Amino acid sequence: METRKIQSQYREKENEIKERIREFRGLEQASEKRIFQELVFVILTSQTEAEKAWDAAKDLKNDGLLIEGSREEIMDVLEREGISYSEDKANYIVENRSFLMQPTLDKPEKGLKLKRQVWGKEPEKSREWLVENIKGLSWKGASHFLRNVGRGKDFAIISGHIIRKMHQLGLLKEPDFPGGREEYIEYEEKLREFSEKIDIPLEELDLVLWSMETGEVFK
Repeated sequence: METRKIQSQYREKENEIKERIREFRGLEQASEKRIFQELVFVILTSQTEAEKAWDAAKDLKNDGLLIEGSREEIMDVLEREGISYSEDKANYIVENRSFLMQPTLDKPEKGLKLKRQVWGKEPEKSREWLVENIKGLSWKGASHFLRNVGRGKDFAIISGHIIRKMHQLGLLKEPDFPGGREEYIEYEEKLREFSEKIDIPLEELDLVLWSMETGEVFK
């Protein structure tokens, strides 16, 4: 029954979902600042509604704080938008920004250097690099970010609502969060097999399940 509901929802939302995926893939041509905004958005989504997180990310960009804002200025915006753990997340944004602006031998100039880590290597290597180097980003967050910039075709976003759905579908014995890389990959493989079984691409499945819960296709 649940599987049929998912397939029915996909048929209803398929055009909208595919359009959103095209938007994600179009970000390869976007600026470093725009890609950093997507990274900030994903960091902000932890324990926070996605719409609030995106509003905050847009405010930071529109107010000129994404690249130039101080820790205190960023935290003020996050608190205003109702972002949970606003102090920690402001710290993550500032520290990640500083790290991504470090000069390198081939790019000694000042400026963000995130796109090379996203498009300059295989997606799996990009994901590992993000988890290891970006503060506030888990395996779920790294997968979410890469999907949102068009590089997560083969990744699953194992969030709380996905885990609950996997449990309902009998894919998990208990609705427990994955404990680390190996378990995350194990969950991802279960979801990949399910997506193949019901003929819905893995990168689109999260958007289908999200729309079932909220009524909209977001990001």
